[in-house]
Amino acid sequence: MLVGVKALKEIPRKVTSANLQSLAIALSAIVLLTIPLGAGPYPITVMVDMGFYTIITMGIILLMGFAGQISLGHAAFFGCGAYASGVLTTQYHLSPWLALFLAAIFTGGIATIIGRFMFRLRGLILAGVTLALNLVFFHLVSSLVGLTGGAMGMMNIPPLSLGGFTSQNLLFNYYLVWIIAILLLVFSLNLANSRAGRALRSMNVHAGGSEDAAQVLGIDIMKYKVWAFVLSAVYASIAGSIYAHYTRIIEPGTFFVPLSALVVIMAILGGMASPWGAFLGAGLIIGLRELLRESMPVLVGGVTGSYELIAYGIILVVALLFLPQGLISIVHKAVPKKRAIVNES
Repeated sequence: MLVGVKALKEIPRKVTSANLQSLAIALSAIVLLTIPLGAGPYPITVMVDMGFYTIITMGIILLMGFAGQISLGHAAFFGCGAYASGVLTTQYHLSPWLALFLAAIFTGGIATIIGRFMFRLRGLILAGVTLALNLVFFHLVSSLVGLTGGAMGMMNIPPLSLGGFTSQNLLFNYYLVWIIAILLLVFSLNLANSRAGRALRSMNVHAGGSEDAAQVLGIDIMKYKVWAFVLSAVYASIAGSIYAHYTRIIEPGTFFVPLSALVVIMAILGGMASPWGAFLGAGLIIGLRELLRESMPVLVGGVTGSYELIAYGIILVVALLFLPQGLISIVHKAVPKKRAIVNES
């Protein structure tokens, strides 16, 4: 009994922000891994889609929220991963896992080349260039019929497999997507608290930094900009590869501008101050999408796509007015980083 009392007294009375973060990751992982238990195919399918968006949005947050750079073309990198994996497995018969890895390297290489030229620009010009990048990608994969299948798309892409399970198995794909999302979250949070993360924030005007001040301090701002761009592109590529092996059929329209705009909206709504914002933003938009799909046909009849866009716009305007820092700001206010959580009883 005395040993037990002594052990209790040795428990730290303060819970640090790092402890809270680890606890949040653990609880999120437990919740995500137990959701499929007893759930039907439809909610699991929705959660798989949410996982893809979460991974892409996490990369956008690293680029826009930390490095302060605008991108309206990340659907191109999502498609780059999907098509690279598709080509390597269908035409060169490589293992899907190896194809996923090579697709990420290929996409990162393309992003490195583009980033070195692109980040000499700023503001709206940079946003326009990233948008043009998405348009170029769309027309490129639409025209390379022999390689990508053109407008008809690419079919019969081999599924990922592990231990007798394949990515055609809904549960396997669910756990694959969300385990990768959690691992990327852990990596992103560690990155945010690292020297590189602090360097990125120091040159981000929206985070109170300044490129000129960062340069005076000896920070190679071009290096960090390109590095963040490449990392965000690799996140999108990983999601794209898994998506291709999951659906086994891809076509250019999936990777067009609306997807790029949607993930930026998710990042803004979730909050670009933390990678957690990707989970919040993707959850909100996908939840809203499913709600509208169920309710709008009953209320107005016909196609609901335009109503979804209107709803996204209204929510974005309201969020910018009342929650300019996104949903993550609510969490930050509820659990301030430096406040000690104690139990005095």
